[in-house]
Amino acid sequence: MCGVFGFIRKNGSGPDLARLRHIAAETETRSRHAFGLAWIDAEGGLHSFKRPGAATDTLGDLDACRGAIAVIGHCRWATHGDPQDNRNNHPHAAGRGWLVHNGVVRNYRELLRRYGLRPRTDCDSEVLGLLMTRPGPLAQRADWAVAQTEGPLALLGLWTRPVQLLVVRRGNPLCWGRTAGGLCFGSLPGELPGRVFSITDQDASELRLEDGSVAHQDVSTLA
Repeated sequence: MCGVFGFIRKNGSGPDLARLRHIAAETETRSRHAFGLAWIDAEGGLHSFKRPGAATDTLGDLDACRGAIAVIGHCRWATHGDPQDNRNNHPHAAGRGWLVHNGVVRNYRELLRRYGLRPRTDCDSEVLGLLMTRPGPLAQRADWAVAQTEGPLALLGLWTRPVQLLVVRRGNPLCWGRTAGGLCFGSLPGELPGRVFSITDQDASELRLEDGSVAHQDVSTLA
């Protein structure tokens, strides 16, 4: 099964890269087929990177996230789509944002047909990003998209202007911990900082960076 991790800052400091590397390396114990990142830089620019292979083969690429406002990452266990075709790896586009997903969208073929979606990959996770391109506020779009899917999941997504981090858990593990500079997330708790908490199951939240602090909005309780 895949693993996800992430960070959002709450003051002027960027992520602790050494900590982030430890989190990525621990997440790799769940999956080694591919590694990917998306991050927002200090100027609000949104970037992404992905590559076949284990996270520990390319941990140096986390240096690109130095000074980032927010980061999400993914260690992939391939279920649908060859990881050697890099289009199948995470993160996947979600309108003007990016998302990483742990789980299998059991009904993704049905969703593609039902909503007339045109995927560019063979990965089931892409359908979540395609569903989120509908009009409306991010929280509503994300809530609706996740509700269409079948199967346990954990999901992190990034959007900018304003900086938003989407955090969703339905069945699959997802935890968080706090540093002096912000909040860290991960599928596994071992390398997360401070006191670690499990995110409530069936929960979807939007974290928004506003004036140097992180505002939390509960999106919904998922069915």
